[in-house]
Amino acid sequence: MELLKTPASVFVLKQKMWQVRGMKNLKIDEYFPKSYSDSRQRFLEQASHIREACQIGFWPVSSKSDTDLFVDYLWLGPTDKTVKPEKCFVITSGIHGSEGYAGSAIQSMFLSEILPQIDRRRTGFLVVHAMNPYGFKHHRRCTENNINLNRNFSISGEIFKRDCSESTRMSQVFLTRRPVSSKESFLLKSKHILAEKIWFGDFSMDQVVKAVSPGQFQNPEDLEYGGKCLEPQSLNLIEMLRNVMGPFKDIIGFDLHTGLGDRGRLHLLTDGNDTSVDQGLFNELFKPKEDQSIYVFTPSDEEGFYEVHGSLNSVFADLKIKDQRVCSITMEFGTLGHSLEAQVAGWNSFVLDHEGHFYGFTDSDLKNQITTENFERSYPNDHRWRHDVIIAARGLFESVLMRAKLL
Repeated sequence: MELLKTPASVFVLKQKMWQVRGMKNLKIDEYFPKSYSDSRQRFLEQASHIREACQIGFWPVSSKSDTDLFVDYLWLGPTDKTVKPEKCFVITSGIHGSEGYAGSAIQSMFLSEILPQIDRRRTGFLVVHAMNPYGFKHHRRCTENNINLNRNFSISGEIFKRDCSESTRMSQVFLTRRPVSSKESFLLKSKHILAEKIWFGDFSMDQVVKAVSPGQFQNPEDLEYGGKCLEPQSLNLIEMLRNVMGPFKDIIGFDLHTGLGDRGRLHLLTDGNDTSVDQGLFNELFKPKEDQSIYVFTPSDEEGFYEVHGSLNSVFADLKIKDQRVCSITMEFGTLGHSLEAQVAGWNSFVLDHEGHFYGFTDSDLKNQITTENFERSYPNDHRWRHDVIIAARGLFESVLMRAKLL
């Protein structure tokens, strides 16, 4: 096994030729971890039993409050060194920390059920667990620095100079910047219906979504802050990808998320940047009409969805070399639903949790109610939802890998 030449590699293990053990007969609910530490332990245990060309490593994440935060990764190189590599799959989870529960479960299912069936002779797999371990552990969407890590990726650094005045304006209008005293945010209190559409004050809901959600890089206390420079784990992942992508013809990225969309439904999303998805490669692997029972492909310009600045998906296009094809996709499992009422409820919860994080709550009961409801946006306490997530993820991986002639 050849080591990757990256300072982020901390340790490497060679493993004997055995399959992942002890995971074959798990019930679906058992794929979902009890906590970040439980999830990490399982990921490392599963990774340690993978056969051939296996490299396990981690990137420590510094914290003011914790000493046990790590981004762990598993690199599986092609097993046949005599043939030219063809495809490299990258599966990342927990970039929004509280969404790591579902992301971890999907990765666990992939390693135990799907990977042992794959023809790995020409194919590489990079599986990255818990990109935002602080958020995973503390049920926060953002990092300890209140950075939305999925707005923090930029090879050139130009993203951090972006003018996000519309986003700033929305935060100025709708954030009260004082302790939360009610389950209704100022955003919700300003809601009204006009021409059968939802408005917040003078702005339509779609205007608010498309102004705020893409991210901003000026003020940590405003909504959807992407930072002013790369977070350490963003830099580590970029360097890892820079090292592994080169030999392959095709790079396919899957970033695992929960939240947007119809409850329990898998939505495939892009970051809205045409260079992140090679249409030819997409058409080879994804058939939205044929696969409609598994997922729905949702364009970023559909109402309620949006373009993203500084997303992880954008990195693949920035790093690709001549003639290389990339297709980086967000796998988003809906939680609250896609109705306008559900979206309003989600935004209300998001704003209240954000203000509570910075300015506190007027009493502990209110804090518990709001933080619990906000966590439900990422990880519903619902067996049926968990079942649907695993079934859809399994179906998506199987359909893509079969079309790639790897199963």
